Amino acid sequence: MNYKKMLMVGTAGVLLASQAFAAPTDEEISQLGSTLTPLGAIKAGNADGTIPAWDGGLCSAPADYKPIMGAKGGSPYVDPFASEKPLYSVTAANLAQYKDKLDEGTLELFKRYPDSFRVDVYPTHRTACYPQWVYDNTIKRVKNPKLVGDAPGLEGAHAQIPFPIPKDGYEAMWNANVKYELPFSEGTQAAYLIDSSGGVSLTSTQKIENRNLYWDNSLEKVPDNQPYWALIASTSEPSASAGVKQMRFNFLNVHERDAMAWSYVPGQRRVRLAPEFKYDTVSTSSGGILLFDEINGFDGKMDKFDFKLVGRKEMLVPYNTYKAWSVDPKVANTPKHLNPDVLRWELHRVWVVEATLKSGERHVQKVKRFLLDEDSWSILVYHSLDQAGKVHHLMYQPSIQQYEKPAYRNGQYVLYDMTKGVYGNGSLMGAPKMTGFFEVKPYPVSFFTSGALAGGGVR
Repeated sequence: MNYKKMLMVGTAGVLLASQAFAAPTDEEISQLGSTLTPLGAIKAGNADGTIPAWDGGLCSAPADYKPIMGAKGGSPYVDPFASEKPLYSVTAANLAQYKDKLDEGTLELFKRYPDSFRVDVYPTHRTACYPQWVYDNTIKRVKNPKLVGDAPGLEGAHAQIPFPIPKDGYEAMWNANVKYELPFSEGTQAAYLIDSSGGVSLTSTQKIENRNLYWDNSLEKVPDNQPYWALIASTSEPSASAGVKQMRFNFLNVHERDAMAWSYVPGQRRVRLAPEFKYDTVSTSSGGILLFDEINGFDGKMDKFDFKLVGRKEMLVPYNTYKAWSVDPKVANTPKHLNPDVLRWELHRVWVVEATLKSGERHVQKVKRFLLDEDSWSILVYHSLDQAGKVHHLMYQPSIQQYEKPAYRNGQYVLYDMTKGVYGNGSLMGAPKMTGFFEVKPYPVSFFTSGALAGGGVR
């Protein structure tokens, strides 16, 4: 698609990368909470009414929400829109009518699978809702954050969306990297690989333990020399990978300190520092298709690519995808592509960010393009181009409004490898015994250490 023909929304906050690192003006700040939502989205609906105004979002759970973990929350999430029917379906037959509302990766799926792939479009619901203190912090501290260094790193920000009025692609991507999540959480997830013949294999079942000090509102800032984000992934299936663990750290001062990763394999009985777990190294737990810098849409340093904020645009994207989160994998994982029956699409305004490989840098991908939800800063859709300019990877991140601690989150991914003709369905909550993610008590300081990784950790 032609990314130069962007619908630029008429607010003072929509500026391009030429004004990089400029702090928001008082006039711009005054729009937060008035014409803009506290996180920087346009509060009003669109001209033809197909995108409604934001009214605060979906902030409370339906009465029939009964998660497996009880009061802790998590899955299964009740679909508040289960009774709705699609407004229309985009198929190969009528694709020309909607082509400008779809990303290049999705257009490639239509090209490859015209007889089976489709996009079912439902009424738009702007469900994103967050704790009030998230809004308060974002507005009160809006002048504090700044980008530093060439990577760049993030300084002066804590427990807030750092750049609700982004001036360039780096600021927008930092918003996505540190979007709100529970500071201490745990959950289970499963990932599957569907090959070109339709064969389905379980690539991993994992327990995830996650700490995000950036969103610990009891702190004034992330402690010096501490990662703002730490994660341990413990694999239980398949049997050949049982007991394998990975631990990963991300830092705010990424311009000074690289992300860190460790791996523990039971047969080797030692913890190994894994500096290769970054950039275009392939993650084995995904079945060999997900790159480390594609985790959560994007992960790691922004030093290999130039990130450009292209603009804001109305696009068809997966949204309020409760069914995709909870469906049985046997129903979801159909040959060639995800079962279109399970993926809900809506029309939303998104920020478009394009990353182009810098001269002299090496990476399997030449271009990365991201669609960031204006209401939540979640990366909803991402696709990449290879060195020949062909679509390489396409990722959807099905997302929902979680209830127990209100937040719009994208805990699942559907990743297409166009070169291999395969796709992966990861972090699926509908697999047997999957709990989803729920809040836990703070982890002890010793929990996210290499010694604890080998010993299993002690809560």
